[in-house]
Amino acid sequence: MEKELLRKVQMTQFEIAKEIRRVCDENGIRYFLSGGTFLGAVRHKGFIPWDDDMDMAMLREDYERFCVIAPEKLKPQFAWQDWYTDENYSLPFGKVVKRNTIYLEGKKTARLKENGFYVDVFPIDPVPEDADRRAALAAKLLKTYRTKLMKSGYQPWIDNGVFLWKKRLGYLYYQMLSLFTNQQKLAEDYDTLACSVKSSGWMCEQYPLSQPIYYEASVFAEIAEYDFEGEKFTGVRDYDKYLTTLYGDYMQLPPEDQRENRHQIVEIDFGPEDGQ
Repeated sequence: MEKELLRKVQMTQFEIAKEIRRVCDENGIRYFLSGGTFLGAVRHKGFIPWDDDMDMAMLREDYERFCVIAPEKLKPQFAWQDWYTDENYSLPFGKVVKRNTIYLEGKKTARLKENGFYVDVFPIDPVPEDADRRAALAAKLLKTYRTKLMKSGYQPWIDNGVFLWKKRLGYLYYQMLSLFTNQQKLAEDYDTLACSVKSSGWMCEQYPLSQPIYYEASVFAEIAEYDFEGEKFTGVRDYDKYLTTLYGDYMQLPPEDQRENRHQIVEIDFGPEDGQ
């Protein structure tokens, strides 16, 4: 993505993030800058220069409140999207989307109700204290997620236009499972599993991975304000523990040939304000 276009993409995402912040602040909902967005706040005081998305997170209780109030409280140009608002949406976290825009990833085989610029919002849940039980839960979540991907018509075996045969064969199992269930049940089964641990000293953001990242629960106990693109946003106070857990030496820049956006965007439309 060209540098000028990427910056315009980032500023559109930033507009959405400010709206999420407004709704949270006005309704007593705690949120955190998350992942690479939080790394950007700490290391760059804004976007990582080559980043092409924005991530935020909430503890499950706050996330569920946000899911309920967002459709009512968001300004009309924004929409809340999750797998209960759109059955073909396949992710265990929601997005706030800017209406009348397009920011379409190549892995999607069919358009959703909203396909615009977005900011991801991840729920954070307790996970078992015991490492083996954590692994067992992660495996069940991953199985449910991959089955939902198949039911929703995604093609994760296509990577930047390359057909990955080994990955395609691996997904045949989940494609078969998807024939015997429905979208709603898969979503409910995933969330029931994700919320099955009520309290623990360990927590995890709900992004299904074969090797999830686990954080000490104390990391999310306190928040602080951070500069991000000239505005104040909240993140965990213990940024060092969070970012070290996620990235290791997070202040070390990656090699220049790895500084690239990663979302396989195939179509962009900034909407009416773009003069189209």
